[in-house]
Amino acid sequence: AGPGNPPVLVDGTGCLDKAARDVIQGGGYDNNLLCIGEKQVFVLDKYADRFMEGLKKAGAAQLNASQIEKLAAAAFTFTKDAGGCSHAAVNRKLVGADASELARQAGTSVPATTPIVFGETDAEHLFVLEEQMMPMIPVVRVKSIEHGIEAALKSEHGYKHSAIIHSLNVDHMTLMARALDTTLFIKNGPSVDG
Repeated sequence: AGPGNPPVLVDGTGCLDKAARDVIQGGGYDNNLLCIGEKQVFVLDKYADRFMEGLKKAGAAQLNASQIEKLAAAAFTFTKDAGGCSHAAVNRKLVGADASELARQAGTSVPATTPIVFGETDAEHLFVLEEQMMPMIPVVRVKSIEHGIEAALKSEHGYKHSAIIHSLNVDHMTLMARALDTTLFIKNGPSVDG
């Protein structure tokens, strides 16, 4: 085991509803405590709205931008290293918290049975770059498969742990597998299939 911040890439060539269900299954399992669990999703822009609709149809709850920022303020703390540089750290009180607690921290409420909360962010958001270990999945729009792989690689930090792709395009699968070079590389399934 070790640090992991597994990215997901959705290129729209496969079933978007299945991809959404798989992200919920993997990212919602044990409140996303597993290091292999889906932590952030990069989706080609023209498919992003349909993918997020699939998340909602499968039981996930969407947070708006202000709710995401309120949750981020509760989910992360900042510490200074010996050189005085500030670094984000996960608020341990929320590690493993369920989606309804995360929603409460965001200033809203969801049913207790909600598997994950999600919301749209940019690629530089703390929820994308930090391994948060809670059932909050940021969704990032990307312009192309190359842009998505580049963003996934940056968010994975070279840990070479786990990555997931939802695609029927073998060339896209190969490009991502080679770029990220992770121990676990799951295609068209939830992370827990790995």
